[in-house]
Amino acid sequence: MNDLSRRDFLKVAGAAALASAAAPWSFAAEPGTKRPNVLFVFSDMQRAYSMGCYGDTNARTPTFDAFAQQGARLDAAMSNTPVCCPYRACLMSGQYAHHHGVMSNSVEFRPTVPCVAETFKAAGYETAYSGKWHIRPPQDAKDPTYGFPAPRTEFGFYKTDRQSANVTEVALKFLADKGSGPTPWILFVSYILPHAPYKAPPGYVEHFKDVKIPPNVPQGLSTDYAKASLPDYYGMIESLDVEFNRILEALDKAGVADDTVVVWSSDHGDMIGCQGLKAKRWPYEESARIPFLIRYPRAIKPGRVIDDPFGSADFYPTLAGLAGLKAPAGVDGADYSAFLRGETDKPPRDYVYLEMQYAYVPWPGWRALRTKQYMYARTKDKPWFLYDVKADFFEQKNLVDDPSKAALVKEFDDRLTSLMKESGDSWDSKATSGDLSAWVPGGIKQQSQNLGVDFPGKAPAAATRAAGGGAGKGAKREAMRKALGEQKAAAGQKVGGGGRRATRKAGAGAGAAKGEEGE
Repeated sequence: MNDLSRRDFLKVAGAAALASAAAPWSFAAEPGTKRPNVLFVFSDMQRAYSMGCYGDTNARTPTFDAFAQQGARLDAAMSNTPVCCPYRACLMSGQYAHHHGVMSNSVEFRPTVPCVAETFKAAGYETAYSGKWHIRPPQDAKDPTYGFPAPRTEFGFYKTDRQSANVTEVALKFLADKGSGPTPWILFVSYILPHAPYKAPPGYVEHFKDVKIPPNVPQGLSTDYAKASLPDYYGMIESLDVEFNRILEALDKAGVADDTVVVWSSDHGDMIGCQGLKAKRWPYEESARIPFLIRYPRAIKPGRVIDDPFGSADFYPTLAGLAGLKAPAGVDGADYSAFLRGETDKPPRDYVYLEMQYAYVPWPGWRALRTKQYMYARTKDKPWFLYDVKADFFEQKNLVDDPSKAALVKEFDDRLTSLMKESGDSWDSKATSGDLSAWVPGGIKQQSQNLGVDFPGKAPAAATRAAGGGAGKGAKREAMRKALGEQKAAAGQKVGGGGRRATRKAGAGAGAAKGEEGE
């Protein structure tokens, strides 16, 4: 497979399926053995520090906590581009955003490699998907699902459903029908919770009347926002703990728990007032660090805690490696399967590279580097922050501001610059479609960051008002279009019509804690 392009792979895989014969690139299992099943379950907007097993005393997560003891807990799992669509494109392709193309939401997915389900399907796996998809949600058989079943089929359920039980039911039906069969399978289950709006299912928010606020939430508006949001946020996570338990019980009932690689993770985190900020698209730990719990009784030692960095681009090649498969050439991620199995004490990398072209920090955004001990981020103009996350868990002392750490800052800056070049990224990386009109300086997204804290590229108050914070509708539209035109001109794009739709949403993001970001 390493010598096959995506197009060639799909041609060969299709021919192999018609012939019902294994091809040399399918990595067929040894005679008399069956490859492990793969069950990958993930939430949306769940930061790592939101479970008891990750040290959060607010959380009520008995299933997650017990599950973490049954396998490995990765303490430095990071979302390479911490927002919904770019993460999902990364998960599917194992590629960075500047390679798969999805640098923001609603951008066309252009993988240049076979995707994860295509690789597993070519090796004889049955595939299934339930829940939020978000990469151009498929409507009919002609829409791509990259190796997963066609939409509107029994096990091709591509719906963003805040009733988590509906997503779980599809998974339970699959496990009942296919779980113990002779064919190995790969099942993805994707929940929208705990994504904003912050509204827990009935019966959960009452458990969180006395929530402790993290120390990196500034006093004032940020604290008020966190107090209003966190009870429902934790309530949603507790409800997911219940759903995950249902899935694990179904796996036990099918009798294949020992033969299945099971993962719980998330696409990105949520600031919820930490650092005086909201939502995601930030390089801070609350936004970029995600839970990653993995159990495979036949290969992964229980109770293991790993603090080596592990990125979302690594998930695909690592799952493939645990199944005895190889991800194709062209993926950016690394295969950590030997490390997880304990065959080596050295991971394939000692860092995660993060990129965010379109964010509250306007295009070209920020880039970041996470190692075991440090988190470093910069904009095009200059270093932004460097935190010792071992000594400073809540990132309260920025070492960029410490003259005695100048050499260390330069060391990280040089390395990040080198990694950008090595990976093929640059400050000129840009998208040509999607929700770009929302991310202009002073635009609706910057307006939603209304807790009184500055950040790189934040427009002055006067510019924010001109972009829609206090002018009439016509002036708002014109200001938004002008700002979008300036950004797109810098990026070599044509001005489209997205600014008008975005303007109609202006002001909605400045609202209360029930959820101002509908990504």
